[in-house]
Amino acid sequence: MANSLFTLMIFSPLLWMGVLALLFFSQMKLAEERLSNALKYYSLYMVFLALSLAVVTFLHRPSFLLVDFPDWFQVGDYEFKLRFIVDLLGATYALLATALIGVIFRFSRNYLHREPGYFRFVFLLSTLLFGLIVVSFSRSIDLLFIGWELVGTASVLLISYFYDKSQPVVHATRAIISYRICDMGILAGAAWSHHYLHTTDFVIIPTLLDHGHGGVGLVFIGLFITWASLAKAGQLPMCSWLPAAMEGPTPSSAIFYGALSVHLGPFLLLRFYDYFAHFPILLVLVGLIGGLSAIYATLVGRTRSDAKTMLAYATISQVGLIYIEIALGFTGLALFHMVTHASLRTYQFLRSSSLIQDFYENPVVEHNKTIQRKLFFERLFSVSVRQRVYVHALHGFHLDYFTGRIIAGFLFPMRVYLKWEARWMEFDTRLLKFLLRKK
Repeated sequence: MANSLFTLMIFSPLLWMGVLALLFFSQMKLAEERLSNALKYYSLYMVFLALSLAVVTFLHRPSFLLVDFPDWFQVGDYEFKLRFIVDLLGATYALLATALIGVIFRFSRNYLHREPGYFRFVFLLSTLLFGLIVVSFSRSIDLLFIGWELVGTASVLLISYFYDKSQPVVHATRAIISYRICDMGILAGAAWSHHYLHTTDFVIIPTLLDHGHGGVGLVFIGLFITWASLAKAGQLPMCSWLPAAMEGPTPSSAIFYGALSVHLGPFLLLRFYDYFAHFPILLVLVGLIGGLSAIYATLVGRTRSDAKTMLAYATISQVGLIYIEIALGFTGLALFHMVTHASLRTYQFLRSSSLIQDFYENPVVEHNKTIQRKLFFERLFSVSVRQRVYVHALHGFHLDYFTGRIIAGFLFPMRVYLKWEARWMEFDTRLLKFLLRKK
């Protein structure tokens, strides 16, 4: 039964995306009302599949199902295998994804009513759902990378949803640079794992380590995976792009940066937890990153005045706490925290545009009254120290400057190389034309 449910879970979003692509390329205009009705039934169908699969995996825990499809392609000794694992972690995250995306589809029916890019929004959100399902059930780093990139691509395209304006395009470019720098961690981890362990299977790797395979060099696989998780989770030093990503529509901000995409970092660490348990230094590093990110986001978020940016920094702070929970070994608590936090942030982001109206309609709050927010730890420091800290927090502790320098330092040699490579190819082409002319 679980095998059949999973097969439907994988191929149904793929079929739905194919139908939408066919409508687009055939230039068939589907009425907004018909598309919205189709989305309603599609969302209910996917939630039913995910809920059924989650119930089956919960009843059969801690066992899991391994699903193998025919190999996709083969290059020499390397075979790209379509292998999936159906366990409670993946089924829970898939249920969360289908449920929240269904809510976003329903909310967008009114929010994006008569919006010219409504069809594009639906297609990108459908791409997100398929990518999340692939990530949830992937059994190897190679296959996980496909879903990971689908989520990142949909995220960047929705940040630049209003592409006729310059600011959304700038922030989308900033996001894709952050994504690509950290996504190299997955590729490096996969290459390192293939070289030392000859596999990237999440089930096989821990068993190899239990039998004494590998060595200290395998710590680098964990370091690469940790680095790969930072961009989507918005953790230090890749924090500053996430608040800037609020240029997209509110529904996409809710589902990406409040709910699903931002929790892919903790999900990746939970998927690799059995590997991390063999190297405690990696768990210490994860906890340190989460703690520093939580402190940074709390301080910077208290200096922001708009609702969506404050929620973005609050999300970074909570994800940092989830990192700490994973580092301490509380994996069940971390998963529960992810589900509840994603649900709460979705609601808060969707209500952010009505926050000011709610504030003024609250009979308890007096008009023109400043709300004083004081944290307990602030009492430990003097007023002058707090003022200095918040002045730097107002500038984001100049994180943009340092990360910009790092990115520029990384990309400048590549830019010089590509520039000279282009000149050499131009010279080579001219030389070839000259020789052919002589003949």
